[in-house]
Amino acid sequence: MKLILTLLVTFSFSVAFAQENPASKEINEAIKEMDAGNFSQSRVILEGVLQKDSTNYDAWYEYAYSYYMQKDYAKALEIMQTQTGHAQATDQLWQMIGNSLDILGKPEEAIAAYAKGLERFPNSGRLYVESGNIYLIQNKIDQAIPYYEKGIEMAPEFPSNYYRLARIYCNSENEIWGVIYGEIFMNLERNTQRTREISALLYQTYQKALVYEKGQWQISFAKDASPFTMDFEMTIGLAAAAYAIENKKPSINVASLTAIRKQLLKILTEQDKTKGMILYSFWQQIDDMNFWDSYNYWIFAQAPNDQFEKWRKSNATDFGYFVKWYNPNPIVITEATYFSRTKVLNEGK
Repeated sequence: MKLILTLLVTFSFSVAFAQENPASKEINEAIKEMDAGNFSQSRVILEGVLQKDSTNYDAWYEYAYSYYMQKDYAKALEIMQTQTGHAQATDQLWQMIGNSLDILGKPEEAIAAYAKGLERFPNSGRLYVESGNIYLIQNKIDQAIPYYEKGIEMAPEFPSNYYRLARIYCNSENEIWGVIYGEIFMNLERNTQRTREISALLYQTYQKALVYEKGQWQISFAKDASPFTMDFEMTIGLAAAAYAIENKKPSINVASLTAIRKQLLKILTEQDKTKGMILYSFWQQIDDMNFWDSYNYWIFAQAPNDQFEKWRKSNATDFGYFVKWYNPNPIVITEATYFSRTKVLNEGK
């Protein structure tokens, strides 16, 4: 199923690392040629720009990127390393340097490059995620996680660190962290292939963690025994029990998850716990706007059997109002309100 939110702003870029260069018509033309796969012509244009101004950072960046796109990583690296001291250099330069080194089989040097970039750009979420990816590729998950979590701390609205942690924890024995990271990610990156992937993953994780057998719920969101995880399991257990009273043979689907999560929010509100956690606060805002069902059906839009599509067709007006509100009302996360497992565990000590 392709639909997530048809009216949401998409996050697309003509080139993975390309930035807009409004000061230079020639550079914009070179980028268009690159987008079309005409790398040689793109470089001809960029060489012309550099002949006029050899200090033009944007031209050097795109020149290096043209080689990167053609998988000539050594040449791209050679060019990029001449620009690290440029006043206009960005964290994307260091990202491409590290990526090139990693692809060339030099992961240690790649990590060092990302670290060097972070010295200049300490709030770069992308450099943290790339550092974590080096270890993730090597299956050194315990070494990858701190980079992703630090990335959230330093750049709390950069989606990719949440995405990586959602995938890690939803496939672990401590799924609670994954479902929270995943839902925050979906609220930051609302309409991409990764959004659809995490939507399906969240549904699968809830379905696995909430099981009703022989007249009682079996709930397992975490193996660790931290105060946060124990409190969450107890609270969602109460919410599931309340749902079971009204539904004699409960099963997990989007409708039941929507109802159970509504009960969860009710309990959290009664216990005055929504203000201290960014996702719970956003839930409260959504519920206050009477968009709870629409929001939850969107979160679990990739659930099997077209559950979202069937619901949407019967609730087109309500969903349309939700989309109209949701587009200009993103979740707002700051360095003071960000959520991470490490932060929660440290606060619980």
